[in-house]
This record gives sequence, structure tokens and C-alpha cells, in this order.
Amino acid sequence: MEITIREARIDDSAIIMECIRGLAVHVNQLEMVTATEQDIRESVFEPGSHVKVFVAETDEKKICGFTLIFKTFSTFRASTNYHIEDLFVFPEYRKLGVGLKLLMYIKAFAQKEGAKTVDWYVNNRNTSAIEFYEKVGTRKLDYKSIYYMEV
Repeated sequence: MEITIREARIDDSAIIMECIRGLAVHVNQLEMVTATEQDIRESVFEPGSHVKVFVAETDEKKICGFTLIFKTFSTFRASTNYHIEDLFVFPEYRKLGVGLKLLMYIKAFAQKEGAKTVDWYVNNRNTSAIEFYEKVGTRKLDYKSIYYMEV
């Protein structure tokens, strides 16, 4: 099976929502999903959106995973970087290299855009993702904690 990665289009909004729900189920947080297909259409695909979505597609044009990234900035390096907000592969396509293809696509995209790093957070309950990231040689930061506030 051939897998290709491409930038998502507005007509992918429904399958993007399926990916989001699939990820939420995988980490047992479905109740946290409040986004709708319309929200995706309006936020991801509006002109000037600060996010990019890429989808993994089989040679039969079936979407088997996705990733959503956005630009960040490092003051210490004075450089643009990218953050992966989500990366998800449907269970039936795992262990086929889809996740690695998505990561390598993001890396190439970020390099082309002049970024120095790509980072992401991993839900501590998502042990399969942690194992995958360690297996493919990514590095873990141990000196930061994530804080947030509701606005």
C-alpha cells in the first residue's frame, strides 16, 4: 500500500474531525472534544489561518491519518519553529510507517520554511505514542512543565 502525505483541503474537514475524535478516544478524552466540522472549516481553512493540516492518504484515496501544526518562535534562538498540535493514525494503519511519514513530511516542510526545530507535547497516557517517538529517535525535554490558564 502506497501512502502519500498532502496538505489538507476544506473538503477534508469531516475526516479531520474523525481523526480528532479517534485521537480523543485513543487517549480516553472524547468528552473534551467540542470542535465541529464547521469549526474546522472556519479556523483551519480561513485565509490567513495560522495552522496547517496534512493528511496521510492511501493509493485508494482513503485518509489514514493527519497532523496539525503551527508556527512558534524561540526567543533564545531568535528563530521560527513549528509545533505539532496533533498527530493521529487510525488503528488499522498503525505499524505501517504512516506516523513516521507524517513526521518526516513535517520535518521537511519546517526545514523548507527555515525553522530550526519542531516540537510537540505527548499525553502521558498515550504510551504507544511515547514508544513510537522514542523508537524513531526523537528527543524528550525534561526541563519544562506545561502551565495554562483558561481565558
